[in-house]
Amino acid sequence: MSRRNRHAHDTKCRTLLQATADRLDRLRSQVERFGLEGYQGMSRDELERTLDALRGQHNRLSARVEAARIATDDAWAFARAIADQAAAELAYGLDGMEARLKRVAA
Repeated sequence: MSRRNRHAHDTKCRTLLQATADRLDRLRSQVERFGLEGYQGMSRDELERTLDALRGQHNRLSARVEAARIATDDAWAFARAIADQAAAELAYGLDGMEARLKRVAA
């Protein structure tokens, strides 16, 4: 049962990593497409820095998923919790960035 849970979690995380990478690419293209210089106090540089920070979170999530994959059975629950927390933080950041860009587009 434990092996099945680990495999299911790894599969879910790999799918999440791909989905977040796609969202990051889509956000980057939106920032490049909009001429956002000085719009409501947001500069393009600021938005690009935010995207870079999100890319860093994505890289950390990838490392956490790998750490959970190679963790021993005793440490797996803790490694899984850390990976899940990193995934939640990245999703929150991506949602926030998408909301900012929707406000700018409106």
